[in-house]
Amino acid sequence: MLESTTQDHVVAAEAHDALWAVLWNRRYDDVDEPVWFPEASYWGILAFARVLDQQTTLAGVDTGESFIVVRSSGTAPPIGSRVRVVPASREYWRFVDVQPLGLGIELRFEDQSSSADADWLTALRDGVVRVRELLETRRESLAARRSRLGALNEPATLEEIWREEIGAISDRIALETEYTPNEHASLAKARARGQRSAEEEERKIVAARKRRFTERANEAVAAFREERWPEIRDKAIVQTRRYVDYRTEVVRLEDAMQRIRSLTDRAAKATIMLDAVERAGFRVRKFAFDPERLDEAAYAEELLRTVELLFSSIPLRAVATATSFSAYRAPTAGPSVVPPRL
Repeated sequence: MLESTTQDHVVAAEAHDALWAVLWNRRYDDVDEPVWFPEASYWGILAFARVLDQQTTLAGVDTGESFIVVRSSGTAPPIGSRVRVVPASREYWRFVDVQPLGLGIELRFEDQSSSADADWLTALRDGVVRVRELLETRRESLAARRSRLGALNEPATLEEIWREEIGAISDRIALETEYTPNEHASLAKARARGQRSAEEEERKIVAARKRRFTERANEAVAAFREERWPEIRDKAIVQTRRYVDYRTEVVRLEDAMQRIRSLTDRAAKATIMLDAVERAGFRVRKFAFDPERLDEAAYAEELLRTVELLFSSIPLRAVATATSFSAYRAPTAGPSVVPPRL
């Protein structure tokens, strides 16, 4: 693949040696070149990138099952980024859905010459501890605020209040417009004269009562609307607004506390993840962690996300049995000689 990509033997030799070192680090014996077709797609960790010329960058991605090498154009994402590789122009590929490591970290998978520097891991551990302290302080503050808010029942709506008041008015008017003693007496006399007379008299009395009820009810409702309803309505609106504000703040507090619980769980797991990252012996090319910015929610989130991405960058293949890495090149600048794995 290198011979078909570049005619510069020096560049090809340097890329070959660096790629072989990355393969050793990621515990692979060889690379795979994916077949180019429009629907192809590969997820993985970008473990190698080397510019061969102005148009071509050679990139290696650890998918967890294989180590693929592709030709891409343009600048590759930082080493250690989680990427998806999809086809670009013919025989070339491009990176999409890039999830780069935060905190200015760039891993060095090809460097096996020295022991890993643990200072950056110590800084990350201290940062995770600081994040957990900040989260606990914030959780206590939110819990105290939620306790002060207490409980508030949802008030009745304006429609419900109107119906209740009108119902009370109707019940009162119904009692006030009951049959009078004279109407009861007239009805009794009519029944004594016979059924036909009683039915006619009853219709008259019922119609008279309905008229009284309607007239009195209309007057009472009009008086209620003009005199008492504005005050009741305004009071109900104030209570409704108060409840809406209360509910909005309660929902906001509950969401914030749920997010803090989630971040606290992630921070607890991050400590364990960093232990695994240390055992993996990662080396970094760049590191720009600023613990003074951990008060910023976005920066604290970036710290946890970066630790999670570092953990996902640990090789998934079995640990190699070789105790050291070495590679030497023949005097003719031919291919690297792979040392045996003891």
